[in-house]
Amino acid sequence: LAKLEGHTNWVSCLAALDGDRLASGSFDKSIIIWNLADGTQLAKLEGHTSVVSSLATLDGGRIASGSGDKSIIIWNVADSEQLAQLEGHTDSVWCLAALDGDRLASGSDDKTV
Repeated sequence: LAKLEGHTNWVSCLAALDGDRLASGSFDKSIIIWNLADGTQLAKLEGHTSVVSSLATLDGGRIASGSGDKSIIIWNVADSEQLAQLEGHTDSVWCLAALDGDRLASGSDDKTV
């Protein structure tokens, strides 16, 4: 059991990554990548302008993050690079599901998936 500290506001979501790593999203608008072996912070991903409400692990070392800013960002975990920002929802994105291959489903306060 370990306590991982680094966010400055509520932690809202988690995603398991390969290589004994974990991603956490927060109301502080950031995502932290953690090394679970020693509890250290490996990276901090910043790009959303509102709460990070959902995370999904994708193939190819990527994660997706959904936010109260109505967007989804695709990140390369290895170098913390923002690969794409997906727009389309008209309200907060609250949930994500990684589907087969490169497909992603998202649910929003705009009552759409």
